[in-house]
Amino acid sequence: MSSSKRKTAEGPKVGLQYAQADVESGVEGPFLAVFPGVAPPKSTPFNVYKPENEEAKSKKKRRIIEADTGKVEFVGQNFGENARQGFCRYVIAIRDKETDTVTFKDAPVIAVNRTIKSLKAAKLHVSSREQFTQAKNTLGEAFGTKKIKQQIKSVERNAVNVSALDSVAGILRDSISAKTSALPSKESIKAAADEDRPIPPYDLNATQVEDIYKLDKLITPAEYQLIPVKSLLEKGSNQPLAVLPYQGSTYVNDAIMAALSVSKKDRHRIRLLMYINFLMAFRTIPDKKLDDSEMIKKVMGDTPSIILENFYDRFTESPEAGDKKKHTFTPKSKDRLLCWILAIALTLENFNIDAGALTWDLSLKQSRVNELFKSLGCKINDLTATQKAQLGNAAEDSKSKKRAILTVPLTFPLPKRGPRAK
Repeated sequence: MSSSKRKTAEGPKVGLQYAQADVESGVEGPFLAVFPGVAPPKSTPFNVYKPENEEAKSKKKRRIIEADTGKVEFVGQNFGENARQGFCRYVIAIRDKETDTVTFKDAPVIAVNRTIKSLKAAKLHVSSREQFTQAKNTLGEAFGTKKIKQQIKSVERNAVNVSALDSVAGILRDSISAKTSALPSKESIKAAADEDRPIPPYDLNATQVEDIYKLDKLITPAEYQLIPVKSLLEKGSNQPLAVLPYQGSTYVNDAIMAALSVSKKDRHRIRLLMYINFLMAFRTIPDKKLDDSEMIKKVMGDTPSIILENFYDRFTESPEAGDKKKHTFTPKSKDRLLCWILAIALTLENFNIDAGALTWDLSLKQSRVNELFKSLGCKINDLTATQKAQLGNAAEDSKSKKRAILTVPLTFPLPKRGPRAK
């Protein structure tokens, strides 16, 4: 064995150097990124940031890298609590083939965390709210008044533990189901509302409009025969309206004078108009004077007693007040009286009437009269082209005029929900 040392074969040498020039000129990178879990696509660009203040020598190598893929955000840093702990220093060797040199560059290791952007805001919101509440309660318990401390304790006592309700959730569902099954159906509610309407007796199954509100239900045969039509006819043209108890109805007065102007008097129409006049007069009696015979005589004149008795039965309530029985108007009984007037007027006008014909006579707003017509089952429609043409020059008035029309089958509006709009 030869004792001479083996000579190393000589060949081309590679120059090694440290990228000190890049460090001094501020060239960034590279960085070794560690992705726990899911890594972004290789084509994802990352941005590098420096802390605002880097005066201290120990802070000059602090860096933050960030990338955004649209749905996921990646953020990492080589300092602080989220920095990767280790005692090794990593460098990357970069070989330049043209100059045949290898350059070493520092490569700080950065642990990158991912955050789903759609959940980020929610988590921050809940966290900040809980932190604020805890801080507020701590301050209140330390420096608050006795009242504030009691409020804090009350809120803590009344806080609902959602997890504790899981065991009774089934019982609550069964209890709610049992209670809701006993609730009335939509059809039964509508039927009850129709029964409670302050309107004359009606036939819901009527196939002809005149059978909906039959005349003998509006005016009994006994009342009809006792209407004093002769006293009005005997007056002739000598102030026939003087026999009427209520003088303030334009609709009734004009209709009666029109009926008397023809040679053949329509006694049936005059009877119905006189009955409407009796109803209007009865409506003007003060509530406290319903049992005052002198007031009744003054307001109602010579109205037959049977008609007055039926008025009291239909349109007043009789609450017990000690040993003396008195009569009184209620909101429902007043509406019932108004609906009776409108139903007879519909009969007179062949169930197609000017909705504003009785507005002034009843001292009501048009919207209120329309509501009463609807409660009777009428539809409030605009004038037809023929009706507008009949008005002639009063075309502007036709825009505001409406017709209340009763048709078959009879339908009522659905009950309103909530309080009436003011």
